Amino acid sequence: MSATLPPTGAPVRWVLDDGLLIVTIDHPPVNALSHAVRVGLMEVAERLDTDAAAQAMLLCSTGTVYIGGADIREFSGPRLAPMLNEVCHRIEACTKPVIAVVHGAALGGGLEVALASHYRVAAPAAMVAFPEVLLGLLPGAGGTQRAPRLCGAALALDLMLTGRRMSAADALDAGLVDVVDDTPRVYAERWARTIIAAGAPLPRARDGGALRDTDGARAQVARALDAIPHDSASPDMHAFARARILRCVTAAIDVPFEQGAQVEADAFLECLASPEREVLVAQFFAARAARKAPNG
Repeated sequence: MSATLPPTGAPVRWVLDDGLLIVTIDHPPVNALSHAVRVGLMEVAERLDTDAAAQAMLLCSTGTVYIGGADIREFSGPRLAPMLNEVCHRIEACTKPVIAVVHGAALGGGLEVALASHYRVAAPAAMVAFPEVLLGLLPGAGGTQRAPRLCGAALALDLMLTGRRMSAADALDAGLVDVVDDTPRVYAERWARTIIAAGAPLPRARDGGALRDTDGARAQVARALDAIPHDSASPDMHAFARARILRCVTAAIDVPFEQGAQVEADAFLECLASPEREVLVAQFFAARAARKAPNG
């Protein structure tokens, strides 16, 4: 038996089906993490913990993109609570299993939501990326802290400093997803019931062990710093954000998660206020408008 309760048209819907709280983000065109989506995600996390009938949660979405990151339009307005870092911390704190069902691209904040979940199942065609640096920003919802703990400093820095996309197969090898399957929703439902029956402690990305070799991780940060071009004649508009990404990953190595998350939050606000970010976002919107303009 199932019952669907959210109002029609809500960007985050849920259905409770035989113990599984199946959540669907439906916010076209790319399921961006707007204020309404963030509110909805906080509500379902609370429901999972407080509803005795809910034993696990699946985070799904509609369309071809799993979650396309932040709603860039919100950057120019007031910051509306809950912020995405609060949402991700709340998802991770859930006392019952949360499985991200990644069927398409998980970009920026979308990848951060997946990393905050306890388990991640991806379709073969899915891909992950941290493209924030291309807009003069950094992953500000725990990404600079969770990703290195799962895949190591070198790979996390590569993703965050370049914004490149990674295939589901490579993400599996890196430890950023747990399973790749042709039918991720079906697999996730079956796996959720196995997890519930096992009753084992929930894995959390903050507890990942990829940074245990702190000397090696620091050396990887140093190599990444050396690889960044330093040409004063051709200033790099992304350098401001890259420097702060390096600072955040260094914090992931050197301090506990909560302290690193604060370093990340402070660095994100610095990027948000930077003139470089303003220029890059303006260029992004201009390029998008040009693509939409009729030919001729």
